[in-house]
Amino acid sequence: MKKFIIKSVVFLAVLSLVFFSLSLTLKRKYNPKTDYLAAIIDKHHRLNKIDSNRLILIGGSNLTFGLNSQTIVDKLNVNVINMGLHAGLGLEFMLNEVKPFIRKGDIIVLCLEYTLYLDDFKPDVDLISFTQHLYPPSKVYYHFNIEEKFLANYAKFKKHFEEQTIKIDPVFNREKFDKYGDNLGHLGLPGLKELRDKERIGKLEVDKSVKLIKQFETECKQKDAKLLISYVSYPKSQYQRNKKAIDDLNQLLHQKISSVTFINKPEDYIFNDDLFYDTVYHLNGKGREKRTERFIRDLKSFVVKN
Repeated sequence: MKKFIIKSVVFLAVLSLVFFSLSLTLKRKYNPKTDYLAAIIDKHHRLNKIDSNRLILIGGSNLTFGLNSQTIVDKLNVNVINMGLHAGLGLEFMLNEVKPFIRKGDIIVLCLEYTLYLDDFKPDVDLISFTQHLYPPSKVYYHFNIEEKFLANYAKFKKHFEEQTIKIDPVFNREKFDKYGDNLGHLGLPGLKELRDKERIGKLEVDKSVKLIKQFETECKQKDAKLLISYVSYPKSQYQRNKKAIDDLNQLLHQKISSVTFINKPEDYIFNDDLFYDTVYHLNGKGREKRTERFIRDLKSFVVKN
């Protein structure tokens, strides 16, 4: 059995190396000026540029599409840095990209899609691989294991045989981000009648995310920064479907991360379905304003204390 495992690992490693070698010749067609994921470049530019009075938001695209940072700036007099981009990057990537840049006095808020807390969440290896290509410094934010390297290289290999054209998306577009890191491309546009990414929240095991958050919290404390957790906006229909799982998850997180302050409850951010744009985490213009108003209310006392 041991020999079989060793041979399997060696085989996968060799096969992955072959795919990787072939993938080096791949010229994936994209335009860095408009590619959605290339917005990570601008977000890191702001993260490096702003040096004081910082409010750093960490999460997936719920942040990209769901908050009005300009209003937060106006109401709370803070420098917002919205690092939200895509949940597929995973929690490890998100925390590692901010960790080296934490500064004294920072207020950092985790606004994570529910699935990011769960141990069975699988980061999108192709998405991460392409993001690392677009922004090479991000290669240290997430390190692929052997299986993930194989999958990433295989994904690149397949693209040799796919017709590639550059499609400029009017919404998922780097040029639609403002200076704070908010995407404005969807504002005023009609949303989908049927929201995407509807799913039942699965097995409530959170040891991996808890470990990552605790490590990140330690880093924050060492640098005299404040870490907070906020729940995300979620449609009423999906909340009714997942209410028990969300309530149990909330209780579990409070037990396991008791040293981190939760600034709200899941039910505080449940909105009517018609306030969402295209997925269960992307708000439309009206929903974005409602969430921003509540977020400011929840955050206000922590900003004053800071």
